[in-house]
Parts: sequence; C-alpha cells; structure tokens
Amino acid sequence: MDNHAQPGDGSFPIPFSVVICAYTMDRLEEIGCAIQSVRAQTRQALETILVIDHSPDLLEQSRRRWPDVDVIPNSEARGLSGARNSGVAESRGEVVAFLDDDATAAPDWIEVLARAYADPRVLAAGGTVRPRWLAGRPSWFPPEFDWVVGCTHSGMPAERSAVRNLVGANMSLRRDALEEVGGFRKELGRIGTLPVGCEETDLCIRVSERWPDGVILYDPAATVDHLVPAERGTLRYFRERCGAEGRSKAVLTKMLGSESGLSEERSYVRRTLPLGFARGAGDALRGDPAGLARSAMLGVGLARTTAGYLGARGSAQGSVTGRRAATESVSGTLRVLMVTPRSPLAQGGVERHVMEVSRRMAAAGVDVQVLCTDPEVKGVEIENFDGVEIRTVRAHPRGRDYYLAPRLWGEMGAGEWDIVHVQSYHTLVAPLAMLRALTLGIPYVVTFHGGGHTSGLRNRMRRTQMRLLRPLLRRAARLVAVARFEVERYGRELRVPAERFELIPNGTDPSFSDAAGHGVGDPYTLATIGRLERYKGHHRVLAAFPLVLEREPQARLLIVGKGPYEAELRKQAAALEVEDRVEFTSVPPESPGGMADLLGRVALVVLLSDFETHPLVGIEAAAARRRLLVSDSSGLAELAEDGFARPISVEEPATVVAEAIVEELGRPAPQEAPNLTTWEECASALLDLYRRVA
Repeated sequence: MDNHAQPGDGSFPIPFSVVICAYTMDRLEEIGCAIQSVRAQTRQALETILVIDHSPDLLEQSRRRWPDVDVIPNSEARGLSGARNSGVAESRGEVVAFLDDDATAAPDWIEVLARAYADPRVLAAGGTVRPRWLAGRPSWFPPEFDWVVGCTHSGMPAERSAVRNLVGANMSLRRDALEEVGGFRKELGRIGTLPVGCEETDLCIRVSERWPDGVILYDPAATVDHLVPAERGTLRYFRERCGAEGRSKAVLTKMLGSESGLSEERSYVRRTLPLGFARGAGDALRGDPAGLARSAMLGVGLARTTAGYLGARGSAQGSVTGRRAATESVSGTLRVLMVTPRSPLAQGGVERHVMEVSRRMAAAGVDVQVLCTDPEVKGVEIENFDGVEIRTVRAHPRGRDYYLAPRLWGEMGAGEWDIVHVQSYHTLVAPLAMLRALTLGIPYVVTFHGGGHTSGLRNRMRRTQMRLLRPLLRRAARLVAVARFEVERYGRELRVPAERFELIPNGTDPSFSDAAGHGVGDPYTLATIGRLERYKGHHRVLAAFPLVLEREPQARLLIVGKGPYEAELRKQAAALEVEDRVEFTSVPPESPGGMADLLGRVALVVLLSDFETHPLVGIEAAAARRRLLVSDSSGLAELAEDGFARPISVEEPATVVAEAIVEELGRPAPQEAPNLTTWEECASALLDLYRRVA
C-alpha cells in the first residue's frame, strides 16, 4: 500500500465480515445470542466468523450448534488479540466488525456502521456499548466508569465524532488497514478471564499514525448491549479492574509514549470526572443518597487506576516482555512443573485434578511436566500421556504415605521452569518442592487439596503441620483454593489475607452432563465412590445397607474405587450377609468417560467422608443430575449449600442413614443441570495465574 494512499475508495455498499471471539463453554447461550443478533441485521453481513480461543470442547460444540457460521480455532497465541487476528486472516469482507461473545448487536448495527465507510477517510467505526446488568445496576456504580465493565462511559460524545479509539465490543475497521499495521498486538489484550486490555486503543493509535488524515469515527447510533454478570457489579471487581487498566496503560505508554497513550485520559480526568462528581452531588441534593456514593467512587476509581499505572510504569518494559513470553507460551515457551505426591495416572481426586488440567494445558501448547513419587519404583520412570511428561521418583518408606523423596531435589533442578505448581500440601513432597523452588529462584503456587486421612493422629497433626509449613506457604506467589471454606480456614491459620488466594474450583467434563441423558439410572442402585480408605466413609453406607434392603429389597450398592481398605469392606459385606447385593468396581483413571458411564447406571450417590475439599465425584454426580446424599462437613457441605445435595451428619446411626437413603431413592432426579466449572475453565484460570506470577 502506498505510504499516503487511504484504505477504501468510498464505494458503497461495502461487504462486512463479523468476527466473534469466544473462549469458554460457560458462554454457549450468550454466544448463540450474539450470533442470532448478527443474523437479524437489517443489512446482512457477508460472513460471521466465530473464533474459538484454544478450547477444543467449545470448538467441537460450536461447529455442531452453528453449522452456518464459519467456526475456526485461534491459530495464534492464546488471548483475545490472537483470536481477533485469526478472524481477520479468515475474513473476506472489506470491513471487519468485532462483536464480543457476551454482547448482542441492535438490528441496524451493520447498517449504521456501513454509512460511515461511505467516506473514504474513515478507517474505523464503532458505537455505543450499553451495559445489560444481570443483577441490576449497583446504585453506587458511576456511569463515568462504565468502561470497567467493557461499556461506553458517560463522557463519550453524544453525536457522530472523531475519536482516538473505539471499544472492542463494538468496533470495525477496514481490513486492508488492519492487515497493514499488523493487527492486534499480542502483548496486549485479555487472556481468558485476565482483565488486561488496551489492545484496541493501541491498534487505533497505530492506524491513525499510519494515516494521519484518516478518521476513527464514533457513532452513538450504532449500538450493542453487553452482558454484565453479577460478579462484575462488586466493589472488589471495580477496584481490581481499575488497577488492571492502570497497569495496561503503563504498558501502552511504554510502547507508544505518554502523548499518544494518555491523550484521551487527560481529557477524561479534566472534564468527565468533575462533571460526574457534580452530577452525583446534585442527585444527592435531589433526594438520591446514592449520588454521594457515585461521587465517592469516582475518586476510588481514579486512585486505583493511578496506583496501577504508577506501580507498573517502572517495570513496564518487563511487563511487555513478560507478557510476550506468556502469550508465546502456547507455542511451548511457558514451562510448567507440577509437583505432586502420586502419579496423575493413579486413582484419586488430586491425581484426577492434575491429569485433567495438565493435559489441557499441553493441548494448548504449554510445556507441562508432572513430577511425582511412588514407593514401588526404582530410579526414575518416565511416561507420556496426552502430551504430558510424567516423571516418577522413588518415595520412602514403602507401605506408608509419607512420600519422602529426596530425588525430587535433583529432578527439579535438572530442568528450566517458569513456574512450579505444588499440588497437595499434606505429605513431605510439598515442603521439599517449595524449598527447592526457592533455592532455584522459581515462583511457585500451592493448591492445598487438603483431604482427610484414615489415621486419627495424622488428622490431629494437620494444624501443627500447617504451622510448620507457614514460612514456605507464605512465600508462595499465590495460594490456590478449590473450595470457599479453604480461603477462610487457611487464611486464618497462615495469617495471610484473602487477596493472596485464588479460588479455582475443580472442573467437570461435558460427558457428565451427557450422562443425564441416560435417564435416572437403575432406580434402586446407589453408589459410594472414592478411594477405599476408612475416612472416606464407605463403611457407613455399607452398615446402613441391610436396613435399606428391608425397605427396598431390589436395592443394589456399588462400592467404587480402589485402596487399602477394600479387604475390610469385603469382610464387612460378608458379615452383614449382603455381598450378593454389593458390587466392588472401579473406573480406570485413563478412561475419562468411565465415571460418566457408571453414573448413568445409578440413581443415588452417597458420600459420607470425614473430609473432602472439593469432591470431584460429587461435582460430577451433580453434573449428571444424580441425587446426592453427603456428610455435612468441609467441601461436601458446600455441595449442600449450593443446592446439589442433601446433608447428613456422619455421627448419625445406621438407621438414620438408611432412612435418608430410602427417602432419596424415592425422590425424582433433578431436572436442571447445575452451572459448574469445566476442566477447560479450571485449566484456563490456572494458566492465567501462571502468567501473572511467572
């Protein structure tokens, strides 16, 4: 393209390609609404391109749901910038319009935008993004800060005007201009739920600098509605998002200089915020007490944004470099070492968690290795499963679960890692791994996975163990909780604030929701599921089972799992003379669909464990719409609090347990599938965390 030639020749009409980028199964319905809003346009788009950001499950589901849409994977680094660039590369229209996956366009959206391009000077056009608050707009939330939730703030022009930049949820550009300036920079832009932005600001500035006589046009008549979930209407999100915007602006000014990077922000602070303060005060005088709160929040938002900017400005170049490395990690440059007591190919909740998240990270191109232990191995055993290298070293002593493994020290030092993730704190693996990461100068995060134990002494020692580990745990870059109660409990015991924790629940596989389609299972079959250890409470279910048979002679009990307590459970079944109605079975860990198939056979799952952090099988049973009877403790109690299960005390006698089982067998299965985190979302949240601390 000639250095002075302007993109576009003023011809009309101009064909539009619409690009929608998506990354999570949680937004399937919203994605469908966005696509339908494009279909309903008064002026049809040439094509709709749905770009899936490194989410194989979502890619497959989207292609099935919307065969008329061009559904493609993000071929660049993970993140919104790479996804948008992939959409541009696929597009054929002269103008590429971008719509968020949780936004819907007004019927005349394309028609209004297209009128702008009748003027060949217009290089980009966009319009108003209106918030659609799911839980209602908080009375304290000032409209001057609607940019916090990705929407147009009140300081934007009321008429068609040239602006510095557009909002990404409602933005279009000439495709040849986009391609000439190199598209969106991958150093900027949201990755998953990580709120880092300014990529559209950077792009618009580069386009304007390339063609100084060109126009970036804002037309408020071109409208889209942007979904704002309840969690974004909280004071915590407001503060965090303001700080993130300040940090993004620091990176942007490092790239472009403060004159270009902050020109509109200076005007916003000088004009928009004072007007907003006066408006809030006026509202208060007219009888709206929340007006003062809105005025106060203007100061809070400005302070948090400024603090984020100043705090990041000194290290902005490092932030740019670190972010570039993080986004390029999808090509294999982010190196993650997970250290955990047992092989992820073994059975157990921690093992399943490690396997599910590590193989999804590997599928996204991240270099993931799992380092684990086993008392039965000699030397180092190396296996590969779904792109994950699993290295197992010998642990001592045999026959016990202390997992003292000195060889971990050398193995951790043999590779080069950007982040170490210690999975599970209650063996000797955790302190050794944390200490080694410190000596190597590698940031580490810790997920507690604080399950119970058959040994009463080990359970009583947990608080002492936590105190001994406190110096190492407090030095972790982040502490990861998989259940809500962990944040309060471990925060109190470690004396660390809640802000040091990341709440990232375990995930579920879509196949468990599919299991609901198998019907309610055998209406007389119940299952107790988990590793066969005494603290898991299988014996409690077995003790109640003869009483269940008195009421429901057709009942069958599945005891699902493997472990050292199996022989005792078989003896108990024989002593109770119910062995012919009890089946011992297990699901191979390498068979992710096996548990879904098993849940398809049962009507009721009973989990009477002494302690579970965030019980995977309970979540999977809820996803499969199976009835749940659980003990009222730890993470199991949270299942009951969330409405997925019926709680019962483990102190109740067998007669009470049997009565509850019979009642639950007689109840209909849940009709609606719960809204649960997927494994993809779990892995995505962990990767976001790694990139922030690596």
